[in-house]
Amino acid sequence: MAKIVTDKDKINEFLNSRYLEAVFPSKEKAEELMESGKQMIFYLGIDPTGPSIHLGHTIPLLLLKHLAELGHKIILLIGDFTARIGDPTDKEAARTALSKKDVEQNMKTYVGQAKKIFGEVDFEVKHNSEWLGKMSFADVIKLTSHATVQQMIIRDMFQERIKKEKPIFVHEFLYPLMQGYDSVAMKVDGEVGGNDQTFNMLVGRDLEKEYLGKEKIVFATKLLVDSATGKKISKTEGGFIAVSDSPEDVFGKTMKSVPDEMIKTVFELCTEKPQEWINDWQERVNKGGNPKDFKEELAYELVRMYHGEKEAQRAKENFEKVFSGGQLPENINEFKIDGAMTIVNVLQESGMVLFASEAKRLIDQKAVEINGKTVDDWGMQVESGNIIKIGAHRFLKIK
Repeated sequence: MAKIVTDKDKINEFLNSRYLEAVFPSKEKAEELMESGKQMIFYLGIDPTGPSIHLGHTIPLLLLKHLAELGHKIILLIGDFTARIGDPTDKEAARTALSKKDVEQNMKTYVGQAKKIFGEVDFEVKHNSEWLGKMSFADVIKLTSHATVQQMIIRDMFQERIKKEKPIFVHEFLYPLMQGYDSVAMKVDGEVGGNDQTFNMLVGRDLEKEYLGKEKIVFATKLLVDSATGKKISKTEGGFIAVSDSPEDVFGKTMKSVPDEMIKTVFELCTEKPQEWINDWQERVNKGGNPKDFKEELAYELVRMYHGEKEAQRAKENFEKVFSGGQLPENINEFKIDGAMTIVNVLQESGMVLFASEAKRLIDQKAVEINGKTVDDWGMQVESGNIIKIGAHRFLKIK
């Protein structure tokens, strides 16, 4: 068993982590439990509603990693059952239900992506279909008896839907209870999650107290929020950087999509760079330094975290070559066509985008070029020898 860290200073350092927003029931109670010397079990649940772990996910993943470094056991829970229901949090309409096949496809590489954040620390992987998929109707009735309609309906997103006369479905009330039951099934000591999940995590705290008589700690982490729109940056909101992205894409997306005023925030929440180092760089920018240099440091660090030092250096050199010298990147992706194909079909089938709707949106935004000319027609034909460019940094050569 790993050595449990009981040093008061190290525990206080954790409880005042830059990743943390709030601790329930209190920091004092968490400190008391963490100083006891008992190895505790903490988990983070991620619903595979898409194929990628994104930048926002890395905040609670990093906090969970630090709990492992304090000697505690950590679990990555893949919500393969809850993903099929859909978390209603912050949604103005019910989520579209995912099939079992969709979820299985989405979660194929989740563990490998999580390892890029966890590094050398050990972690266990569980799937909540193991227990939620086996519950009887009687079990579900018992579970629902632990919550009231008033508790659910008072939530902001449901109140907004009522005002706008939009439907609220009964199954959406069940989601917090299912997520909460995960804590009971795994008999955990604590849960880590974004502060938008606080309601769901506290439902789990109440359920664990009622079912098991156990005190559960909830660590709510800060969210990565776009300073311009006020919306969290996530896979559902768009514009996200994924752990599964290629080194070139991580570097390029960082340079293009992270606003200058958010560089420091992304460094603080999504990396483990020392705070003093981050503050020094921000001070340089404040005194007239070029924020582009600070952003390049961020792009380099994210690629290094996900792909290693060598790939980070290569991505940086490639970026400079393409954007400073106007050259095509090395090892440009190629796609072989057989007969006539439209630009939308090529973008989807080559894997440049996941869905045809995404390809159409990019074309409408004038973000797609063929041989240097902007594409304005979804049905434009693609030919052998064409060079397709998406945004500022993604290229595809047609064979």
